[in-house]
Amino acid sequence: MEMKTAKGEQKSCQLLEKGMEVMWSKGYNATSVNDIVQAAGVPKGSFYFYFDSKEDFAVKALEVYFREHFEPAKKILDNTDFSPKERILNFYQFRNNVLLEELDCKMGCLACNLGSEMAEHSEKIRNSIVTKEKMIHEAIAEVVIEAQEAGEISKELNAKDVVSFFEDAGKGAMVSMKELQSAYPIDNFMSMLRTFMFS
Repeated sequence: MEMKTAKGEQKSCQLLEKGMEVMWSKGYNATSVNDIVQAAGVPKGSFYFYFDSKEDFAVKALEVYFREHFEPAKKILDNTDFSPKERILNFYQFRNNVLLEELDCKMGCLACNLGSEMAEHSEKIRNSIVTKEKMIHEAIAEVVIEAQEAGEISKELNAKDVVSFFEDAGKGAMVSMKELQSAYPIDNFMSMLRTFMFS
């Protein structure tokens, strides 16, 4: 019988890291529990010791994903060595660089992928994504407000609406990037964002 020890914690992390890569690449429905345990190199029984179901695994994988991908980006957003407007641009450029360099335009965003596939079918997955996205929107909106107070962005614009537009446009660019397997959509997103921010 498995015990929740340091070794067990390592096994749980291994399942999440390796299984997340499979689900990210293949999608939720095309990924089986067998695929996850084979990728992690652990027995199938270990999966059900740490996760109630594949759905539970996906929710916990999203937690890991947001922690690994948003926290480094958040440091850029919070870096007051730059003006608020520059921090916003640096934040989006950092995210685009990850898509270009680490994911080679083929993987997209795990949350976007799972949201597109599962939002209508799994309330737990949908809620997990919505909760994390709300946190991200709020963090960006705080910097948009700073930019407005500094006279860098018009105060006539609602900060939350500005962020929603940026994030929705970015999501669309990521979907197109995957479809085309081309950097053009996210490069174009950054070009339009810079034009908007510096107009």
